[in-house]
Amino acid sequence: MMTENDPREVAVYRLMPSRRDIRAVLLDESHTQLKRWAFHGPPEERPDHFGAEWLGERRWPKAEFPSTFPDAPVFGPRLVEAFGAELEAAGTLLPLTITDGGAAVDEDYRVYVVDEVVDCVDTVASSRPGPLGEMDRTVFRLDALPTHLPAFRVPEFRMGIYWNGWMVDRLKELLGDALEARLAWSNVPGRRPHRYVWGV
Repeated sequence: MMTENDPREVAVYRLMPSRRDIRAVLLDESHTQLKRWAFHGPPEERPDHFGAEWLGERRWPKAEFPSTFPDAPVFGPRLVEAFGAELEAAGTLLPLTITDGGAAVDEDYRVYVVDEVVDCVDTVASSRPGPLGEMDRTVFRLDALPTHLPAFRVPEFRMGIYWNGWMVDRLKELLGDALEARLAWSNVPGRRPHRYVWGV
């Protein structure tokens, strides 16, 4: 994401749907398998299909970015069409069946599984990782940051996805305030990361 004061800013974010009256999804047990794969790697296998159910009032609109899970972003058909090729530079868009009241209602959403794990964290300046690897404060080594990718994971926290600012800008052009972008790190002095980057 660029800023008016410094267009050269390099920033990294966590993405989630905004807090408002929109429908989000709850992933099924396939999400547990994804976590095992992300955390342990082989011989754990990555799921090739996911299931989920819609949450929230049926009168609310369905979110285009409906997942709050930091390791399993979900993209609606409009986003897949617009950004699918760019997203696949760092991962894979996998099929998702979403149910509502027990009946399958949506087959055109996709779970984005990020394959790229990049060693780019300044472990001395960053917080000590928690039980799952999450860091309250993440500092990146600018020379190692994969700014050419839309998103990436890091060895310290394999179950969290970090998003580069340029991709966040593109998504926000379509989604506006329906997408919440929490700043995790910036190379601009004085820019403060979100207090609860990985909170809900």
